[in-house]
Order: sequence, then structure tokens, then C-alpha cells
Amino acid sequence: MLVLWTLFAVPVIGTGILLHRKLQDWEKKDWNILPKCLSTWMVVFTGVWGLCQTEDMHTMGKQWILSALLLFLLADALLKVKFFWGMGAFAAGHIFLIGWILSKSRFYLAEIILWLILMGICLFLFREEVKGARENPKQYAMLLYPAVLMGMTVLALSLPFRLGKEYGWIALGAGLFAVSDMMVGKSFFHEQTKGIHYLALGLYYSGIYCFALMMWM
Repeated sequence: MLVLWTLFAVPVIGTGILLHRKLQDWEKKDWNILPKCLSTWMVVFTGVWGLCQTEDMHTMGKQWILSALLLFLLADALLKVKFFWGMGAFAAGHIFLIGWILSKSRFYLAEIILWLILMGICLFLFREEVKGARENPKQYAMLLYPAVLMGMTVLALSLPFRLGKEYGWIALGAGLFAVSDMMVGKSFFHEQTKGIHYLALGLYYSGIYCFALMMWM
């Protein structure tokens, strides 16, 4: 059943991503949020249906993952109406994910080493932006987000090894989510090609779809 649903859902999500970008290119920005909401709704429905199949919301704390997905959907709906409310909803969803992951894992030596490596990669990728912060030290505060994001990713990557292979979807989803966010962060400072924007959206939706697949475990 899950395979059949995925064969249907993934093309719909992909079409939503394509329409979202095309409407933006056609200067129909008041409407481009609708196909994005459709894509996110498909992800949320995947999670809800998975819970209906397993009939067990509380195992693994699935309700927190589903709540995060619902907040991501709310964020999409609000971004064009109340931008800061939309960003607040997205941040809240992210906090739910981080809180859930923290409840499952802790930082041990291996996680700390991997976090330092990933932060080193982030600092290398954003080296020009970090140099610019010398003139405006407040920009150094922006390093807090990648630090938190990489921390979430490292802990998520450790879950399959510490708790079992069923947590692999969370590990994969967190990795894709983190790469997508880094690409979006880079585009905030420098204009990127359309291909990069499509890739970032594709990685984001692949990541949260992996989160939704945890509902089927």
C-alpha cells in the first residue's frame, strides 16, 4: 500500500514544486503558495494515513513528528499572508523535531566529532558571509542556526545505530532537510540559478516525506 501511495504522491508533490516556481517566474506570486501547500499537504496526509495503518500514535513519539509536519503546512499557508507568523510556524515545527530527536539521543564523543566536522564544512561554505560579519558583528548570530541544524542532523544520523534501523527515515530526512536549508541560506546572500532553487525544494520535500514515512513504522 505504501509503495502504491508513494508512486502517486511523489509526482503530485513534484508537480506542486514545479507550479510553485513557475507561478513565481510568471509574476503570479499571490498564487504560487497554493501548489506549495498542496505538496506539503500530500506529505502531511502521508503521515496521517501511516498512523491510521499502524493505529499507534504514541510509539516513538510519532505525534511530535506529525505536529511538526502540520506546522510546516501552516507555515506555507501563512507565509504570503503574515510572513513572520509563517516563519514562526516553521520555526515551531523545527523545534518540535529537535525536541523529539533530543528525547531519543544525546551527544556522545562520536556525535561531537561529527558535529565539529559539519560545522567546519558550513563555515567553509559560508566563509565569504562570515568575513562580511567583521563589519557587522551582529551577523555572527546567524551562525547559531547552522550550529543547531547540524546538531539536529548529527543526533538524527545516530538514531539508526543506537535505536534500530526503523529510525533510518528520520536520519535520511534530517540529512536532506539540512542540505536544503543550507542551500536556501546561501541563496539568501547570493542569487542562485533556477536549478538550485528546484534542487533545494526537492531536497526539502524529500526530507519531510521521509519524516512522514516514520508514521508507517
